Amino acid sequence: MVVGAGKKIRFYRFFDPKDDKAVCVAADHGWMSDPTPNVINLKRILKDVINGGADGVLMSLGQSYRLYHLFEGPDKPALLLRLDWMNILRLGSHNVENAVPVSTLKRAATATAKDALLMGASAVTVYYFVGYTDELEAQNLESLGILAQECRKQGLPLIIEPMPFGGRVYETDFVRVLKTAARTAMEIGADAIKIEYTGDVESFKELVDLAKVPVLMLGGPRSKKPKDAFDMVYEGMKAGASGVVFGRNVTASDNPKRMVEVLVKMVHHGIDPEEALKFFEMGDQIEIKQRVKLQVNSENCTNCGLCEIACANYHEGIYDKKYSRLYIEAKEFNYTPRVCIDCGICEKVCPEGAIRLNRQVGGVVIDSEKCTLCGICVSKCPTGVLKIVDNRLLGCDRCGGDPECVKWCNFSAITKVVMENQLPTAHRSGGL
Repeated sequence: MVVGAGKKIRFYRFFDPKDDKAVCVAADHGWMSDPTPNVINLKRILKDVINGGADGVLMSLGQSYRLYHLFEGPDKPALLLRLDWMNILRLGSHNVENAVPVSTLKRAATATAKDALLMGASAVTVYYFVGYTDELEAQNLESLGILAQECRKQGLPLIIEPMPFGGRVYETDFVRVLKTAARTAMEIGADAIKIEYTGDVESFKELVDLAKVPVLMLGGPRSKKPKDAFDMVYEGMKAGASGVVFGRNVTASDNPKRMVEVLVKMVHHGIDPEEALKFFEMGDQIEIKQRVKLQVNSENCTNCGLCEIACANYHEGIYDKKYSRLYIEAKEFNYTPRVCIDCGICEKVCPEGAIRLNRQVGGVVIDSEKCTLCGICVSKCPTGVLKIVDNRLLGCDRCGGDPECVKWCNFSAITKVVMENQLPTAHRSGGL
């Protein structure tokens, strides 16, 4: 994590201090590629991005001089500045026309930490190439070391973007190289890392653990199916990412504002890909439910059993307590309702990914097709409310956001608390 008052203040201009997460948009493509439509129309696109609630926007120095006024005033995103240039987009492997094609990868530092501070930037971003040639990597590391020292002196957060690229990076070894590069970036002095997704939760979690600093996941090439991008975000956040830096998936989208709003809901509020796709397609037309936490007041419980009966009837249409997703623990004359507490242990221990927290309304979501009834989640549940009945795994789903147990309890032994982080309209964590 960042060290020093100046760094911390600037760091939390784009990382929401409530959850230490950030939704950033990369708008620096015109610096290194042909002028594509998302580059030519950048001013209009940035207005949509800002209205969508982005926490930060990555830009080139020239564009920031031209469009700095978009970042003035309260509730505006933080400005992140790109301090270097490279020609990888012109090597023929990307979806640009390559008006000036090249054959050799080159990188050059183009601005300083002081330039970024004078521009009002909250952080700077630079590339770290690994796998091309020893000479390029050594030169890259030397300039990064100098920049890291400068950023420490100026109190400016440094975001390093590892880029495995070249003839010595094989597809079969790519993830291992990516992990090594992430760790090296931290060792150089990165305060955060901007990096490609490894492709699966397990390996990306290993990368996040190795990095030791916040990891922001790249959006990668634009996907024709928004759901593909949403799946990747969900998996990355599940693996421990601290947010995203999306470029063309936002700036080249038909609806940049809506795309940013969806990313905000996924990163800051944890909605899943299905919910994200619904919101992307329908926006405010869909119902956004409140996330509910169940609060137990043991002193009020009389062991009447109405909560158990109500739960069973709601889910199964039958008054049989064995189908209840909660129970009353009786010890002598003391009664305690045991309910799902949203601890997330079941999600972490399930080997099949069949159970997850419902981050929209609370409780859990169970995928019966994936569930093998192994019982690991049941054995690890701290309150004992997960159970297998009639060859089915049962768990609390908060009754869609309006718990029956709360409505039926006449003595307020179980009450509901509406959590603060409800899926609000897109927000910006306040800047300084």
